[in-house]
Amino acid sequence: MAKSRKTSGSHIDADDHGTPTRRYRIVIEAGRLFSLKGYHSVSMREIATAADVQLSLIVYHFSNKENLYRSIFDHFHTFFEERLEQLDRIEPLTAPDALHRIVEAFVMPVLNAKATEERWIYSQLILREASDPEEEARGIIRDYYDPMARKFIEALKKALSDKDFHGLTWGYLFSVSALVMSHFDARMQRLSDSETNEAHEYEKNKFLIRFICGGLSGI
Repeated sequence: MAKSRKTSGSHIDADDHGTPTRRYRIVIEAGRLFSLKGYHSVSMREIATAADVQLSLIVYHFSNKENLYRSIFDHFHTFFEERLEQLDRIEPLTAPDALHRIVEAFVMPVLNAKATEERWIYSQLILREASDPEEEARGIIRDYYDPMARKFIEALKKALSDKDFHGLTWGYLFSVSALVMSHFDARMQRLSDSETNEAHEYEKNKFLIRFICGGLSGI
């Protein structure tokens, strides 16, 4: 019987011996390929080869590529839950430190996830999906991210009641971009001629929160 074992930001479906199930392998390998190549450049057969399963097993579990693609985002649903749980604990939203706490709730559940391969897959996949001109047809951003975004924007409206609603909406979207790009430490190393380490990670997280708070406050 398969068991679900939680990890940082997601879960692993494993059997009684702790071995990841074939369904889990399919989801993770599909996520890896989609994050590297994009939705249209990956075939179901390629995913089957990467996951070391028969193509028929993928069809059995997911029916088609779009269902499999959505299952990858289902796999990472705990990122959404933790962020919203932290947001709900902020009272009152008109407090002087409310903006800082809202931004922390938005970024820290993602940043606190251990630097695992899954986190890399997740961040790359979001970046590709959000920048794909055809993402609207799949509805991933609309179905998975818009409900959470609306709750954060509503919280920002209360914390920054003197700011324009449309400006806060743009501010939220730009904050998403900053969060996604914060994962790309390799480019930071190239541009700054420096190496990253635990101290860098801590300072980067603090800087990201200040950066987003400053941008939203300045709208």
